[in-house]
Amino acid sequence: MFLDLTVSSLDYLDQFSALMRDPIFYGGDRVVRGRGEPVLLLPGYFVGDWAMAPMARWLRRIGYNPYLSGIDFNLGCPREKLERLEARVAGIARATGIRVTIIGHSLGGVLARSLGGTFPDAVARVIGLGAPLRHDWDAMNRRVGSIMQSAAGLWQTLAGAPENCGTASCDCGFARTVARGAMRATAFTSIHSREDDVVDWRSCLDDGGNNYQVRGRHVGLVVNREVYRLIAQILAGRRSLPAIGYSSAAAV
Repeated sequence: MFLDLTVSSLDYLDQFSALMRDPIFYGGDRVVRGRGEPVLLLPGYFVGDWAMAPMARWLRRIGYNPYLSGIDFNLGCPREKLERLEARVAGIARATGIRVTIIGHSLGGVLARSLGGTFPDAVARVIGLGAPLRHDWDAMNRRVGSIMQSAAGLWQTLAGAPENCGTASCDCGFARTVARGAMRATAFTSIHSREDDVVDWRSCLDDGGNNYQVRGRHVGLVVNREVYRLIAQILAGRRSLPAIGYSSAAAV
C-alpha cells in the first residue's frame, strides 16, 4: 500500500512538472479563450479546494471565471455537502446570469453529476475526472478502497456519525439522490485513465455521455496536461473530439 502511495505521489509530481512545461498551461497551443463563463470546481475524496487551485488559476488565465466549492476537507456526510453545493450552484447562476460548468474530481465528480441532473437549467455541462458513476466502495480499487473505508470509519467514530454515514447504505438517501440526478443529467463528459489506482476505470464509463481516456494515475488527473487539453476543447464547445465510446459489454 505504501508503495502505491509513493508511486501515486511521484506520478502527481511528474504530471505537474509536465504541465508546468506545457504551452497549454499558459494559454498557448491555440487555446480558445473563454468569455468569463463560470466554472465550479469540486475536489475529490479526502482533499479540499486547494487541490483544484492549479486548475482554477489556469481557467482564469484562459478567460473563464472559476469558482471553488467551499469544501476544506471532502470527508464526512456527502448529503450535507450536496445541499450546500446546490445553494452554491444556484447562487453562481443567479449572480452571473450564465449556466455553470461543473468540473469534479473523483467524489467531486459524483457530486457534480448529481448537481447537473438536479439543476439542468443552471448547469451547462458536467466534466468528471476519474469520477465513478455510482457512490459505493465497489467502484474503488480494492486495496485503496479498504483504506478509504477505514478512514470513513474513523471519521464516523470521531464525529459520532451513524455507522453507514458517507456510504451508499446511509439512510440519508444520498445514493438515491445521486442516482436520480445522474438519470436526468445532460452533457456529461467522463475523463478517465486505465492506470487509475484508486477508482476502477470501468466504473467511470457512461454509455449516454462522452468518454475520454488519458494516461496517468488518479491523483494526478487534476494536473494532467492531457486533461487540460480536453477541458479547453470541451469548454470551447468543439464537437469534433475523438470521443472514446465503450459499450456496456466492453465495460465489464
